[in-house]
Amino acid sequence: MKSTLHGYMTVEAALIMPIVWFAVFFLIFAGFFQYDRCVAQQDCRVMVMRASDMREEDEATVLRKIVQKGELADRKKLLFSGAVQKDFRMSKNNVGMRIEGKINTVLNRLIKETDLKVFAYASEYETEKYDPVRFIRICRRIEKYAGS
Repeated sequence: MKSTLHGYMTVEAALIMPIVWFAVFFLIFAGFFQYDRCVAQQDCRVMVMRASDMREEDEATVLRKIVQKGELADRKKLLFSGAVQKDFRMSKNNVGMRIEGKINTVLNRLIKETDLKVFAYASEYETEKYDPVRFIRICRRIEKYAGS
């Protein structure tokens, strides 16, 4: 009996399987990246909303109280983000925050250029400070125009 099988299937599998594995791992990594980005942005948004409700004028006091209530990113909920930088700023009428993060991967170590951020995210949120007197005046104005 003569064998009619050839080795072309082995060669094709050897060429295709690394591409398939790379695609699978990339999809898993992309999911982790999106998770870290969403958690960090939600943390930033929550901190800005809490700070807009506080009456203190000192930025350090407000930041300390916000951190005592708890932050999402500092509870070790981030999967791959090495360090998340938060820039908090507060003025008389506004509260704002900018958050930046970078995912640590093998690609970050391979690329020598520091300006090139392979997998990084950033977002910025700003809101007006909550003023209860102004809010009551707006509600009364709406009631007056609504005819109640």
